Amino acid sequence: MVFDDVLVPWDRVFINRNIDTLRRQFFDTGAHALGNWQAQIRFSTKLKFIASVARKVTQVNGTDKIPGVQEKLGELAAIVQSVESAVLAAEYTATTDDAGMRVPGKAALYGAMGLQSETYPRVISILRDLVGGGVLQLPSSIADMTSNVTRPDMERYVQSPGVASEERVKLFKLAWDIIGSEFAGRHQQYEMFYAGAPFVVRGAYTYRNYGYDALVAELDKFLGSYSISSTNEPEGI
Repeated sequence: MVFDDVLVPWDRVFINRNIDTLRRQFFDTGAHALGNWQAQIRFSTKLKFIASVARKVTQVNGTDKIPGVQEKLGELAAIVQSVESAVLAAEYTATTDDAGMRVPGKAALYGAMGLQSETYPRVISILRDLVGGGVLQLPSSIADMTSNVTRPDMERYVQSPGVASEERVKLFKLAWDIIGSEFAGRHQQYEMFYAGAPFVVRGAYTYRNYGYDALVAELDKFLGSYSISSTNEPEGI
């Protein structure tokens, strides 16, 4: 929205020309984490929907008994489940901040976000492999499915064993809207950049919220438990 001429009463203004306070409302509260937590819930649901399309395509094509196809479906399942697992882990590791707000665990949350720019393109690539040329063998218009001239050919040549032409076309049109249409391209760009450039997400959020300090402290404790002159075996070995 662009407001060219609008009066905002001062008693309705929370922040004015104060960048530090503007940032703090997101990062000193649970706002940023909660906003991105719902985004990961949405992302997880979306990936499960895509996985259902991939599985249905292999059933319709009769390719789901091929080991290579099952391997692709297995990889897809692993990716989708890892995102859902991160959502559940963020819930499980939630903490209460100083204001009493329940905030999802940031390590799991931003960990999933850090991989999202790679996760979504890989999911789309797997679906693209599984649908193959099927998305190219589609009518250009619904008129091809209703015309007395073209409908008989559609019903004869664009179908699968046990699956009527209309059902196959509906499924593969849906797949095309996920992998190849203008709508699909916008979705991929969105999933890769909605939270910012990938290097910003990983560097600003994933890196800072992982908890490296605690890990390094544990490592230093381990390294300090023995020395060259020590006759004791290192702890944990």
